[in-house]
Amino acid sequence: HEDFGMAASRRTATPKPPFKFWDPGPAASHGLAMHQGGIVHTPAGEWWGFSMMDFNSVGRLLSLSPITWKDGWPYFGLPGNLTRTPRTWVKPKTARPQPVRVPYRRSDDFSTPQLQPIWQWNHVPVDGKWSLSERPGFLRLHALPATTFYDARNTLTQRAIGPMSTPTVLLDASHLKPGDTAGLGLLNLPYATLGVEKRADGLDVVFYDQLPDKTVRVKMTGTHIWLRADCDFLTERARFSYSFDGITFTPIGDEVALVYQTFTFQGVRYGLFNYNKTGAEGGSADFDSIQVYQPHTHGLMRPIPYGRSIRLASFHATTGLAVSNGRLTSSAPTRFEVVDRKLGRVALRSGRLYVTVGEDGVVTLGTGRSGAAQNFQWIETPTGELVLMSLANNRFLRIDPQTGNIRADSPGPMPDDSDGARFIWSQYKG
Repeated sequence: HEDFGMAASRRTATPKPPFKFWDPGPAASHGLAMHQGGIVHTPAGEWWGFSMMDFNSVGRLLSLSPITWKDGWPYFGLPGNLTRTPRTWVKPKTARPQPVRVPYRRSDDFSTPQLQPIWQWNHVPVDGKWSLSERPGFLRLHALPATTFYDARNTLTQRAIGPMSTPTVLLDASHLKPGDTAGLGLLNLPYATLGVEKRADGLDVVFYDQLPDKTVRVKMTGTHIWLRADCDFLTERARFSYSFDGITFTPIGDEVALVYQTFTFQGVRYGLFNYNKTGAEGGSADFDSIQVYQPHTHGLMRPIPYGRSIRLASFHATTGLAVSNGRLTSSAPTRFEVVDRKLGRVALRSGRLYVTVGEDGVVTLGTGRSGAAQNFQWIETPTGELVLMSLANNRFLRIDPQTGNIRADSPGPMPDDSDGARFIWSQYKG
């Protein structure tokens, strides 16, 4: 079990319009879960588990978990907190240091002779109806007959990336034929698209949202257009916009709802498409480039404030971690210095004293000594709050919302925050 405090969002309950949804809401029991994986014994002698989890509208994500053996059985998790996986932990040991790198290049100018590994076709592709060589430096998609975006052949897709990302596509629509529709789509059920449609009287910019079955049209000037989708996979909303100069973007249509559907068990995919609604083959759409912007590319929304003084307020509360008369208490948050303990771990210091955790989860202020009792793994939840996992017992620091007691006994943050394990940190300015 693991959800990192992330509540399960609504799921599509019907495979076609009119759509119905199952919305569990942020209750304590409505978290996400890891499932369907295996275990690995590394050359260094470590045991690790891999699995996947349905991470709402962004789809299924791969998870890596440390394994602890107990009574002859492998458990995902750490001693003292079996079955729970920390969202941040040290990586497996390797024979030699390896540089940090991303596995895929998401942006593409289509200048290579083969498609980049990030791309996948939504159907078995029709060879001869797409090309990277007919017009070098462009992806050319020839329109095939289809009634909707979901049915269209030769739609080229890549997985959306969270927690937020923005694909921007440059399209040359000069070779479209009547009935063709080409552009950028959010492939899902329900889906949404922004594209260019060729009609007898010229070109239209067309937004379509399948959920409300709503279309918005704007007359297009020229033949080149930038299409953009600003996607937030935490709020599960997206907004489309377009530009004729690549600088000024105009929003079109309403916000689009992003959901996770359990018919193909996929999240949102960015799709480049061209299909013809008249039942015949049409013209061609030339995609010059796609740029995928990610505001958070380093694993954290905010860097760890090593060496700085911060305040720790309880999530959804005005009180937080405080020191009064030499004792740790829950009241108006006071100042703590963040001491670097390496590997993303910290100690919290107030004057000469450190926040200290006993094996029973009791939290006090103690004298400074470099050890597990004073060290916490700094972990950011998917929604950006801070949780602190004590290395003394691998449980999370929390302030009980009912009693105000401070303990390190939470197995992990709850989706409804009923355990009080999430904090909002702010830099101290005194």
